[in-house]
Amino acid sequence: MQTQIVLAFAMFIIVPLGLRIAARPSTGPTTALLIPLAKAAPLIAITAAISLSLEQGVTAALLAIPWFAYTLVLGAIGAGRVLSRRTLQTPGLGVDAALLFIVVGGAWFLISRAGWQPLGFSAAIVQLTAVHFHYAGFALPIVAGVVGDRLGTGVLLPAMVILGVPVTAVGITVDGTTEWFAATFMAIVGMVVAFRTMQLARNIDGAARALLTISSLSLFVGMWLAIGWAWTQEFGWTYLDLQGMVRTHGMLNGFGFGLLGLIGINLLPALPVEDQAEVGMHLGRPSAERLAHLQVKAIGDLPTNPIGLLKGERPETMEFKVWRTEIEHGDFDRAVHGIRDWAGHKRAGIVRYPEVPEIRAGETLAMAIPAGPLSVSATARIVEVIEEPDRFGFTYSTLPHHPEDGEESFIVTRHADGTAEMAVTAMWRGAAIANHVVPPLTRFLQNRAINRYLVGIVEFDVPRPSPHKRFANTVS
Repeated sequence: MQTQIVLAFAMFIIVPLGLRIAARPSTGPTTALLIPLAKAAPLIAITAAISLSLEQGVTAALLAIPWFAYTLVLGAIGAGRVLSRRTLQTPGLGVDAALLFIVVGGAWFLISRAGWQPLGFSAAIVQLTAVHFHYAGFALPIVAGVVGDRLGTGVLLPAMVILGVPVTAVGITVDGTTEWFAATFMAIVGMVVAFRTMQLARNIDGAARALLTISSLSLFVGMWLAIGWAWTQEFGWTYLDLQGMVRTHGMLNGFGFGLLGLIGINLLPALPVEDQAEVGMHLGRPSAERLAHLQVKAIGDLPTNPIGLLKGERPETMEFKVWRTEIEHGDFDRAVHGIRDWAGHKRAGIVRYPEVPEIRAGETLAMAIPAGPLSVSATARIVEVIEEPDRFGFTYSTLPHHPEDGEESFIVTRHADGTAEMAVTAMWRGAAIANHVVPPLTRFLQNRAINRYLVGIVEFDVPRPSPHKRFANTVS
């Protein structure tokens, strides 16, 4: 029963407190959903609490699904934050990890309530694994990340925690000496976090100082108990039994460290952020208001990599590709209208702000590029416009809020024989982590979007006023 209480406490209290910290601009790319999700956690946790009060089985598992689904949403946000980053050396790495680890906690919670025992684990170990990922996997990375940022130690502290959490999970799975080593390593990491949290507490005043001091002491004692458990399990010494560890180590980590530590951090004034990062990957499509915000913010940004694409410059560090298609109807003017109307972007499903940007040098726009249930937001600026009797088009260059660095041109050309051709030329290098982690996927999305763009220009038909409108104009 004590394990169920500790787990339910994480769902009702720890997760909402952690999400409020995660929503702060100083903890990395901002995500508008985090505050609503923090408010929704206690409501969703009600079904989880009912599940915990029942015997394991189908009913308990069904009641556990809403919480598991909730953690999946948090995990998707965490993945979006990580993949949107240009580097892992910026603040918020601990928050990103917490949003990803909580999914593992949600999955083991569902497994526990269903009564499954994968890999031959006992029911108690399955449930304690769910607890582990709600505290060591969620609260600890958040605290470590904030403490590291406040003390100016960068990502080293959260990186140690991020390594320690899966190492511990592997140790439990393998058992024996591996488990002893993993538990000892994680306990030492926890004590380092406790020591650093105490350092931070000494630099602040008020209630936050008292809360973080108690939190750090609770974590330190809890980690000593974990070391004692690991060593006695390895060498057969007499020590606390499993329930004794839940009462001491579990309560210290849950209530002493988790609750007081997260409240203390929530009481700290927000750090000033000169250039607030924006998450680039979104669930669904960002709203028009969100794109308008990105566009306004990007107006003062400089292009990340002005290449001079139309001047024929091709740096060796850049990838280069041209997509071409013949305009079958051969109507050059019609294709020009399609470019001005952004018909290709519309066909590719790319949402824009402004909806129909003016094609002029200096025009800044924000876009949302679809990727299944997700979308990738980006900003760009038109840097060159071609307006000749037989050539029309423009080039835009990427701005800092873009998954790539480079330029892309969209040019329609009328040849001497009267035929017309549409060409999209791109030169780029990956900027966001997503480009380096899943390059085949990003390349596929790029090819699909540009091929759809070409279809949109080829099939574009100049809209004509309806007869009713022409008649109304005549009468007036």
